[in-house]
Amino acid sequence: VSPVVQVAVQPKNASDLPKLIQGMNRLSKSDPLVLCINNESTGQNIICGSGELHVEICINDLEQKYACIELIRSNPIVSYQETVSVKQEEECMSKSANKHNRVYASAEPINEDMALEMENGTISMKMDKK
Repeated sequence: VSPVVQVAVQPKNASDLPKLIQGMNRLSKSDPLVLCINNESTGQNIICGSGELHVEICINDLEQKYACIELIRSNPIVSYQETVSVKQEEECMSKSANKHNRVYASAEPINEDMALEMENGTISMKMDKK
C-alpha cells in the first residue's frame, strides 16, 4: 500500500525535536504501512499513511506512546496522481440504466503545448466549448 495522505508535524517546544525524531523512528518500525520523513532541507517532519484515519492514529500513537510530546499538526494533504501514458487502442462502451443509451470513450495523452496552456490558465474549464 502506498502512502496517500501526508501530515506535517512539529513539536510544540522546539527543544523536543530530538524526541520527535526518535519517536518517528520507533513509529516507522512498529507500523510497516507508515512512512516517516525527516526533510532536513525544509525542516519538515512528515507522517505518510494509507488514509486519513490511519495517519490520525499514527500521530496519536506518536504523541502518546513513542515520543511522549505535544505536537502541532498541519492539515492532511492527499496526493493523487494518475495519468494516461499511451493512446488506448480499444474503445470502452457503457450502457445507461434503461439500456437505450450508449457512451463510447477512448483516452490518449495530451501534448506538451496543451499542458503548458492549462498550467498558464490560457485553457480552462470555464472557457466556451467551441
